[in-house]
Amino acid sequence: MQPARAALAAGGLLAAFGVASCCALPLALSMLGIGAASLVGIGYFAAQYQVELLALAVLCLAGVAVLSWRQWRARAAGTCAPQHSRLQAIAGPFSIVSVVIAIGLIALTFWIEPPL
Repeated sequence: MQPARAALAAGGLLAAFGVASCCALPLALSMLGIGAASLVGIGYFAAQYQVELLALAVLCLAGVAVLSWRQWRARAAGTCAPQHSRLQAIAGPFSIVSVVIAIGLIALTFWIEPPL
C-alpha cells in the first residue's frame, strides 16, 4: 500500500505544480526576488489545463488520504504487516512531504489567483 500512496502523492504534487506554475508560482517567486523564466514553458502548457490539473491534484490527494486512513485503521486493529522493503520505508515520509508541498502550492494558487 505504501508504493501506491507514494505514487498518488507524487501525482498530486506534479498536478499541483502544474496548477501553480501558470500564475501563482512565478508571481510568488518574483516577490521573493527569484527569477521565474524557467517556468514559462510549463506555465504556457499548464494554463490551458489548469482546472483539469486542479481536479487531478484533488483526486490524487484524496486517494492518499483514503489509503492513509485505511492503513491507520489496519494498524489500530493489529492486522497490518510490518514494513519489509526499503522502498516501503522511504515511501511514508516522501508521501507526507509531497502532500504538504502540494497543499501549499494549491493554497498559494487560490491565494494569489484562483483558477476557477
